[in-house]
Amino acid sequence: MARMVILETHVLYDLGSGHIRIEDFWQPGERLCYSPISVIELVSKLDDRSFEDRRAAAGAILRHGINELPDPESFLTTTFGYPLAEPAPSYGDAIRALAEGCSLEEVRNGVPDYENYVRRALNVPFAATWRDKGEQEWVDSLIRLMAENIPGFRNWYAADFDSRSGSVPKLRGDEKQRFFAGMRSTEWFAQIIAGCQMRSFLKADKERIGAINRKRVNALTAAIPRVECYASIYTHYLIRLMTEGLLPRKNDSGDIDFFLYSTDDNHVLATNEKQWIRLVDVAGFRRRIRTYGGGSGDGSLAKNRMSSDVYSVRNRIMRDAERYREMNFEEDVEISPAGPNRVKEDGAEYHSMTYVDYIETRPAVRGGKPCFKGTRITVYDVLDYMDGGMSDVELLKDFPVLTRQQLCAAREFFEAHKLQPESGSAA
Repeated sequence: MARMVILETHVLYDLGSGHIRIEDFWQPGERLCYSPISVIELVSKLDDRSFEDRRAAAGAILRHGINELPDPESFLTTTFGYPLAEPAPSYGDAIRALAEGCSLEEVRNGVPDYENYVRRALNVPFAATWRDKGEQEWVDSLIRLMAENIPGFRNWYAADFDSRSGSVPKLRGDEKQRFFAGMRSTEWFAQIIAGCQMRSFLKADKERIGAINRKRVNALTAAIPRVECYASIYTHYLIRLMTEGLLPRKNDSGDIDFFLYSTDDNHVLATNEKQWIRLVDVAGFRRRIRTYGGGSGDGSLAKNRMSSDVYSVRNRIMRDAERYREMNFEEDVEISPAGPNRVKEDGAEYHSMTYVDYIETRPAVRGGKPCFKGTRITVYDVLDYMDGGMSDVELLKDFPVLTRQQLCAAREFFEAHKLQPESGSAA
């Protein structure tokens, strides 16, 4: 089986910005993949300042043909052997809208696709609200865990931020040892597996699950080692919170979920985030992670393993996580149209036009070669770049006076005349 390399969101940013090359973390024969977790990161909290970086990351996905994975819940459903109620949603339209949008305003209003006569629009404010709400609930559940187990934490956290004294309270002495003992228990591991199984039910076809039988038991047994890496990373993350004087961060919830896809040594997460490299090293899954540019763990994480000891708190964590997972990203992020709706604003007008409406020949301009109206850019210039593999997004960036309609006109011109692009025609 070909090795699958799952690209963590920061890798997509680095790839899009040109800080790294695809060869820095990919080997021939491997399959590159991205998670909808990254789509949520890229689409939510979009603003004018971050637009170009996020668009470049989305463009890297399209340019390198990186494959989309199912969302974590759909992935867990199949991992536990349950039938999906419906196919896992595709986030490809969101990536394409972001990658091909020339501005944040266009992404919000709709990016036209003149080849398919559709318009793709992202409801950015809803995406940001969805993400912020889910992440805050996850953080709140962990804060409650810390308040109920760490002496002095509740009063320290309740104080105004500026008036909090000293470092974050943490477990010490006997409390710390009892905490480790609880996390070494099979009960804790079983609780995490049960939490994953609950998440798998969210996308399962309940009517087709049927009665418990030998086949269903075998599927559950086979699923347990496939979520072992995720369970271990999640456990050691809790250990750090409880024993090292740290606070949970919102982004951590999504980052931990990347490890759901690391089901065996052939499913490797590419990242350069030191926090996760350190946790993977301590958890004993170093073969499940790939770094680039010299990134590595510093080995300073305490080698103690396992955490928590109050069943009511454990159950609450899973219950809160369940409510978080029930929120539907598709309902809050509107990608319209998802089907074959027409672009009403200008699609009809464009449909009635041909390339002659966009291209003209003037004897005194560029030696009489066909040029886009109102410019000195020849059709051959653009066809040369297209033949060289440049995307529409890249062309529009290099030729800001051109429009998507003109690029489509160039293709129609090419088809009508069956031309060979003129190498070196640009002047």
